[in-house]
Amino acid sequence: MSTDTILTKSIDEKLFRLLVASVKDCSIFLIDPNGYILSWNQGAEHIKGYRAEEVIGKNISIFYLKNDSEKLHLRNNLNQALRKGTYECEGWRVRKDGSMFWAHVVFTTIYNDAGHLIGFAKVTRDITEQKRNEERKAEINAELERRVRENTEKIIANELRFRKLIENSYEGITLLNENLQVCYRSSSSERINGWEQTENLDSHAEELIHPEDMPFMRTLFDQVKNNPVEPFIITFRMLHKQGHYIWVEGVFTNMLHDENIHAIVCNFRDITEKKQAQIERDKITVDLVQRNKDLEQFTYIVSHNLRAPVANISGLTSLLRDTDAADPDQPATLEALALSVKNLDNVILDLNHVLQVSSEANDKIEEVSLPKLVEEIKLGIQSMIQKNEASIVYDFGAFEQLFTLKGYLHSIFQNLIVNSIKYRMPDIPPVITINSELKDGMVYIHFNDNGRGIDLCRYAHHLFGLYKRFDQSVEGKGMGLFMVKMQTERLGGNINAKSKINEGTTFTLQFPDTLLHAPK
Repeated sequence: MSTDTILTKSIDEKLFRLLVASVKDCSIFLIDPNGYILSWNQGAEHIKGYRAEEVIGKNISIFYLKNDSEKLHLRNNLNQALRKGTYECEGWRVRKDGSMFWAHVVFTTIYNDAGHLIGFAKVTRDITEQKRNEERKAEINAELERRVRENTEKIIANELRFRKLIENSYEGITLLNENLQVCYRSSSSERINGWEQTENLDSHAEELIHPEDMPFMRTLFDQVKNNPVEPFIITFRMLHKQGHYIWVEGVFTNMLHDENIHAIVCNFRDITEKKQAQIERDKITVDLVQRNKDLEQFTYIVSHNLRAPVANISGLTSLLRDTDAADPDQPATLEALALSVKNLDNVILDLNHVLQVSSEANDKIEEVSLPKLVEEIKLGIQSMIQKNEASIVYDFGAFEQLFTLKGYLHSIFQNLIVNSIKYRMPDIPPVITINSELKDGMVYIHFNDNGRGIDLCRYAHHLFGLYKRFDQSVEGKGMGLFMVKMQTERLGGNINAKSKINEGTTFTLQFPDTLLHAPK
């Protein structure tokens, strides 16, 4: 029996049976890399109609429609899960009795300790009723939209009613002429963007649109002009009277042909909070995905680095067992054994340091003075500075304090300063210059040195990697820049480097300017 088969059986017998076998609302089972079923739970029997003895060993293609496109769809699902780690999809599936149901399916890849693919976990929910409800809701909404459009056209026919409606609307309403100049604003519009009804009339609509949104808004305006009556819904950023931009959802309808309106009607509402929440959710999702990737990489690296000293210890122990106590080589063997134990201890200490950064920080946000922080670091590494005749110059003119976790920031600054001293040019005293910059809603802290520089064409891809070093002649373990990157990201920022051989290196920390203010 292969190792993969043993591991699969272990998962099935010790975990799967205990955790999910009795779940009835979801079909949860394991399949091998080729899609053949390895396990079955009550939920699977309830949803699909097969008993375990009827289905284990069969390919999951029995749940799909019998056509070539569905077979391709099945293979695509497995390929997507293999590429991404997990993959969600929906579609029609077939029960044992031939009936169909709309399924929400999640495929998740499973690897063994050696990193070999052993199969997939497949979770299926029957959401047929939900799907039908959504379709019914869509039909109802379409009918409602049709009726609203008909009623709106009737309201527009009466100018007095139209004006009363838009003046008291929750949404803002702006009318544009054929040249996209503002010719009317509702009072509700003022409540959203601050512009009074008579302000900036005849101004071009593009003047109120964020520059980054301009290209697709121009395309939208062309479509609106060429498609009378048809509403176009779009989300974009609008300039508020106070000078900042707000996110709005707008509906543009070309009513230039209507003699009672003769304008392009823009209905819009403020969705800034909703959009910011979405951006934050997306950011968190991206961050979680990246952290999972970093954790996978870290696990592999630590595992790799643990194997060597463990193997050495095992081999040396066997050698000692087989040698005579008077053997002249025994002291050397004992010394090698002690060195292996020390290396193993160092790897474990590195693991502990990284896990401390990965876990939730217990420190509280506090006001950190950057000049004082640098002076504390200089005092702590005074002997290193004196030995290398190093100079540390700083100018925090743009800002001198940040509200953040001091422990993390101290570690980041110290690692970058020590790194610059270690990679000094021969016979040239190292000079490290630190300064701050405030630009475009971001704060920057630059660390510039006159050291030997880095060949970024060769080493940029693993400059911040764990145990990655680009100059073996310099003492170190390859932990410093890895820790800097992790801690910087934990503080909500990022780091990049610019460097040329023999011309020094500049590391730049970038954080949002929210760190300039005390948290509320």
